[in-house]
Amino acid sequence: MIEATLALSVGLNMFLIWYTRNTLANLLYLSEELGSLYDGISNFSVHLQTVYELERFYGDATLTNLLEHANALREELEEYENVFLLSEQDIEEEEVDDSPSETEKE
Repeated sequence: MIEATLALSVGLNMFLIWYTRNTLANLLYLSEELGSLYDGISNFSVHLQTVYELERFYGDATLTNLLEHANALREELEEYENVFLLSEQDIEEEEVDDSPSETEKE
């Protein structure tokens, strides 16, 4: 009876470890993809602002509306920034931990 319970427990623990690992891998992938989307929208917004400021297009109503829409989309994505930048936060924390302290520099 104890052997069966132990085998069931080991099997269940192995399954939970595998499931957790796969779930975290999927979450990390999603975080990276959403981070890329945010960067793309931000770059588009900056590029559109640059084009809008050109003398040739300054004041164009279509570009004004497009610029407002891009900025609104970027702002909406900024609300979710803490969710989809999980991987970048971890990387930044590791870089800070790996950098030499001021006493080590001297």
